[in-house]
This record gives sequence, structure tokens and C-alpha cells, in this order.
Amino acid sequence: MVLETVLLATSISIVKALVFLVFAGIAIRLSSDIIRKAASHKFSEPVVVDLITDSGRFLLWFWALLMTMSILGFSGLAASMGTAAGFVALGVSFALKNVISDTVAGAYLAQDPDFNSGDRVETDGSEGVIEDVGLRKTRLRLDNSNLRVLNNTDVEKKWTLLEE
Repeated sequence: MVLETVLLATSISIVKALVFLVFAGIAIRLSSDIIRKAASHKFSEPVVVDLITDSGRFLLWFWALLMTMSILGFSGLAASMGTAAGFVALGVSFALKNVISDTVAGAYLAQDPDFNSGDRVETDGSEGVIEDVGLRKTRLRLDNSNLRVLNNTDVEKKWTLLEE
């Protein structure tokens, strides 16, 4: 009798979890499309759009996993995983703060209508023609034909568009 009750309760929890995962999958797919459209309007670089979309999808699936564990009766474990993930994210963001700041600066530079390939600029003590604005680095062709690669954070701090 007790075993049957436990099996019935477990079966109900599993069915609830599966139903939740189906609806979560649909909601995450719709949310990913919305995130992609919003990111596409803000950023023209496909890499940035993909990064934002994938990050959002990962966070939503992680939330769905924690909720599923809670539905299955593992609330304590889900809370512990959520806390641990927060600490890991904090550590990773601290370790990658320069990469993240360069990437954000690169996204802003790529969107800036006054900062384009072929423009002549002065930045970080160098004067030259912009060859490429990547996610993390900007490449400047100097007057002596040397290529100078600068971190986007340094470029975005202060740059001047020069007239030809």
C-alpha cells in the first residue's frame, strides 16, 4: 500500500515534470525568437546577435532544469545548483572582465555611424585608417603602413574622426 502510494506520487511528479518541460521548450523557443529579433534591431553583427540569443537560451534552459528538479522534489538540490551557478558566473565574469568589456565596446563601435572601416581616426596615440572593427580588437593601418591592433575598450574611451 505504501509502495503503491509512493509510486503513484512519483509517477505524477514525473508526468508534471515532462509536461512542464514541453511547455518550457515551447516558451524558450518563442523567447529565443523574440530575443533574436530584438538583438537584430540593436546590433548588425551576426556574432553579437548569436551571442545574446545563445546566452538567453542557456539561461532559460538552466532555469527550466532547476524548476524541473523542484517539481521532482529536489528543491534543495535545485537551490544549491542555482547558488553554485551564481558563484561560478561571478568567477567567470571576473576572470573575463577585459574580454567582456572589449566585446561590449566592440559592439558599440560597430554600431557607431561615425566609426567605419576606411575612416581616418586618431586614438590611443595612433593615427591611421580603420581596417577592421572586430568584437574585441580594432585594426588601424598607420601612415607608415604598419598595422596596429588595439583593444576596443581603449579605442572607445577616446577617438577622433579626422578629415581627409
